[in-house]
Amino acid sequence: MLAWGGLTAPRRRDQVASDSGTIRTEYRCDDCGYVFSPADYSDDFDSLPTEWTCPQCQAGKDHFQVVVPPTNDLEEENHSGEVPDEAPDPSGPRRLYTSASTPDFAGLQRRWKKGALDTQPDFQRYEVWSDQKKSALIESILLDLPIPQVFLAQDDNGKAVVIDGQQRLTAVFRYLDGDFALKLANPRLTGKRFKDLSEELQTRIEDAKISVVEVLKESDPEIRYLLFQRLNEGSVSLNDQELRNSVFRGPYNDFIKELASEKTWLKLLGLKERHKRMVDVELVLRYMAFREQTYLKHPDKKTGKFLDRQMTLNANPTHSSMEEARKDFRTAVELVQTVFGERALRRYLPGGESDHRGAWESRINRALIDVELWGFSPERNEKGLVVKNADAIREAAIELMISPEFSALLTYSTSEKKRVERRFELWKNMLDSVLKNQDQGARAFSRTTKEDAFKTDPTCAICSQKIQSIDDAHMDHMIPFSKGGSTTWDNAALTHRYCNLHKSDGTPSA
Repeated sequence: MLAWGGLTAPRRRDQVASDSGTIRTEYRCDDCGYVFSPADYSDDFDSLPTEWTCPQCQAGKDHFQVVVPPTNDLEEENHSGEVPDEAPDPSGPRRLYTSASTPDFAGLQRRWKKGALDTQPDFQRYEVWSDQKKSALIESILLDLPIPQVFLAQDDNGKAVVIDGQQRLTAVFRYLDGDFALKLANPRLTGKRFKDLSEELQTRIEDAKISVVEVLKESDPEIRYLLFQRLNEGSVSLNDQELRNSVFRGPYNDFIKELASEKTWLKLLGLKERHKRMVDVELVLRYMAFREQTYLKHPDKKTGKFLDRQMTLNANPTHSSMEEARKDFRTAVELVQTVFGERALRRYLPGGESDHRGAWESRINRALIDVELWGFSPERNEKGLVVKNADAIREAAIELMISPEFSALLTYSTSEKKRVERRFELWKNMLDSVLKNQDQGARAFSRTTKEDAFKTDPTCAICSQKIQSIDDAHMDHMIPFSKGGSTTWDNAALTHRYCNLHKSDGTPSA
């Protein structure tokens, strides 16, 4: 990292190199923004073990994307398979109108207090700078060091909103208001609030000027969106949802944020409070997109465009349509909780050859979230029927999760159109196998029957080892159901899911 008088500046991405001078790529976590730097680890990202997780939020490797591609490669794989949109034609008409100025911080703060300057519009992040980082900025101002310029944009009412520089402006405004004391190595400054500084130093901060570029409201929204993206390249960037909200502000955006703040939803995600990077909001938007547009309309490798379209379609939503969507979302969340409990939205993984024990992943899986919520929407399946068959659905879902094909659909190239469609089709078929044609007799053993067998003798009928968890136990038909075998105790055998999966041709028995 480069230090400017105590202010830490982002390292250029093309400066990340090994001791031998070889360029090594950095990766950013989609969920929390953590940046993996090869300089901090002995291995490159691709060499890390598959079970490695983000040290900040425990997201898996599949939640990371390359910050800047290697200099010797034109394309870099990412697990979702997303491809970038085409940039606007630079030879086209000019559609970005700006105004430049150099106001002082005292003047900007006055605008902020009057409500004419919005430092935290819907699309911006919450305040994430630590007091140490805020203090380093104040010290840089006192040292007369240059501060990076700020970008504002006029909304439809002419109010200026911050699109780049929120953390810088907020840090200065908060310090002028006496909200925090400086935390610095300099003993003459550390521990001092604004009121504790000499009049000379107070004036130096208030009168310090900063370069401001304001994007006028007459500018084209598409070009403005592109500007947001370019401004954030090479820094702690806004993620897709934060960028999306910068363009699609309005009642529908407020609506999905309201749903994302509901306690039942946060509990399902394992969150105690709203996600600072709006991941919870994007997951709600994904549900709404698949609910309204259906998975058949998902474009190839462009989930971002799919979600953008959902916002465009609801630029002017009716109250009744939002209330209906709210009801459907709440029902889906409730049913996912009913069926999967604390394991909701998470994958079940079978054991391996050396250790047959399976286990639930601790992190959520976005591709799985999509199908779980979609499958329990009221227009798909009636609530009472799902509740009645909750145990059977859970059992069938676990069997599907451990199948090689579905497991791969949750892990790699998750945004490819054909893989999206196949993922939803398999989940639909699984639900239909449980909820439809029930007059043919029970195909799956009940949870009660399996629990009784597990308590009596938790030994795998195939490998003769103890089964450690009830969820890892598969109740197998000794005479397959497809060949007339009954779903009764005298035709049942308890096995590890892994052992059942690999006992013959790799396909779970019927």
